[in-house]
Amino acid sequence: MYQNNADANGYNANKKELNLSDRNLRELDTAIIATYGECIEHLDLSHNRITRLEWLYQMPNLRCLIMDDNRLRESHFEKLKKVPLPKITTLTLNKNELSDLDTTAEMLQQIFPNLEYLSLHGNPMCPDNLCLQPFSEFVPYEYAHYRDVLSKSLPHLKFLDHFSLDAKQLPKESHCIKQEKSIQQPIISFSGDLWSKLKNFLSVPNATNSNTGQNENGNRLVSSLDFFSFQHRVMIQHINECIRKETAT
Repeated sequence: MYQNNADANGYNANKKELNLSDRNLRELDTAIIATYGECIEHLDLSHNRITRLEWLYQMPNLRCLIMDDNRLRESHFEKLKKVPLPKITTLTLNKNELSDLDTTAEMLQQIFPNLEYLSLHGNPMCPDNLCLQPFSEFVPYEYAHYRDVLSKSLPHLKFLDHFSLDAKQLPKESHCIKQEKSIQQPIISFSGDLWSKLKNFLSVPNATNSNTGQNENGNRLVSSLDFFSFQHRVMIQHINECIRKETAT
């Protein structure tokens, strides 16, 4: 979606966004950094194999960073701990290899102290309740504990995974529930206030929106907002189902 009006390298000057998703990159090209580093505000590097991150210091205006599915571990962020990146307010690290909750929380606090929007679905330390990977069955703590640790470490956080932290109703069950050979998907309940926020956050006007995230390559940028939507198919399906229920009432 947000490739429209982009140049050959995937940069959209009007929106100050660069999409380099799904290119099998192992490092960020120095020419790309030199050309766009000062301009970029929104960067999508999902579905690559980038593990060196020092180039982030060459993007002083970056606010939204997508690095889903890069096999990132806590150790890959070590060199960023000395100097924080306070301008980045949106970060998605879905489907990486972050395995320790306390280490990840401390790392995020030191490097990204002003995060408002964070998504960690599909990491071994995340009891995400979406069954994106089998790890969530074996995490020895509930989602509420995971949420509390991260929200205490990141005082500006407003949105974690697929839940607003302002929600009155948050998930009580954290683990995937298996019944025989089927998996029962969690039911997400929305208050009126939370529903309004979600519609604004995700910019999904109705259930027939053609860009519902069925293509899992990359994430789409939400126009006029300060963060990227989390375009993993399972979550979008849940949200669209809620849209259908909401509009039907």
